Amino acid sequence: MASSFLNNYFGFNKQQRNGLLVLALISFILFLIRIIYPYFISPGNITIQDLPLIERKLDSSCERSNKNFSTNFSENKSAVSLFAFDPNTVSFDQLLQLGFKEKTAKTFLNFRDKGFVFKQKKDLQKVYGVSDNLYAQLEPYILIENKVGGEQKNSDNKNVVSTPIKSQTKAKVELNSADSLALIDLNGVGPSFTKRILKYRSMLGGYTSIEQLKEVYGFTNELFEKVKPFVNVDANSVKKLNLNKDDFKVINKHPYLSYELTKALFDWRKKTVITPANLKDIINDDAVYNKLLPYLVF
Repeated sequence: MASSFLNNYFGFNKQQRNGLLVLALISFILFLIRIIYPYFISPGNITIQDLPLIERKLDSSCERSNKNFSTNFSENKSAVSLFAFDPNTVSFDQLLQLGFKEKTAKTFLNFRDKGFVFKQKKDLQKVYGVSDNLYAQLEPYILIENKVGGEQKNSDNKNVVSTPIKSQTKAKVELNSADSLALIDLNGVGPSFTKRILKYRSMLGGYTSIEQLKEVYGFTNELFEKVKPFVNVDANSVKKLNLNKDDFKVINKHPYLSYELTKALFDWRKKTVITPANLKDIINDDAVYNKLLPYLVF
């Protein structure tokens, strides 16, 4: 009768009716277990007899942690010792005492060993790794001694006899091998232009002429005239491009080759080998051709 009722009102077949009966039976068994479970298994009494001991151990552990933290903090704080110093003569150990990181201190000394002379306090910020916070902390303690007429004057206006320094003619900076320390020492070239010169050198594959400095973003003719007597170029170290073998990305990366011109070169090399003669016809611009030619091999 029940099966007839389910079939008439819900349209269940025999297999579906059997499934419902099994599901109902499982639900009933689970419900029965839930009711009788507490009568057979009862949880034991939970007592914390040693709670005072546990509290004492926790307090002791916290005290040791706080003590260690305070000790480490005081040790780190006492490691920094501020005192008046001359960046042109300060030692490695003294830099560490002033709060320099070991890596920054080595960079500082390397910067100075390259021949850089600190002439004013702000020159300290030219050293890579010297943050604005560190400079602000050290600025009141920077003491640069200026040498004038065989005498050395410090900020206290006390004269100290010193040996006259012989004037030395600095060697020219070779643009394709110079590092940032050599470039930043050039008259008028600060950290920003140093980064731009190195970046453009990487894009070109090297400089073939000092005139290419004018192509560096923001490099004015006035600045070029200041730098010109102190730089030279070794064009033999320039990285070459092979228009017949190098892939599209490598060739298109060069500043003298636009996307359209690179595409035209690849269309041409599908037909024949690119030579200096037909390259001139492809570029159809004598200025670009003459600038690009030193960077090419065929």
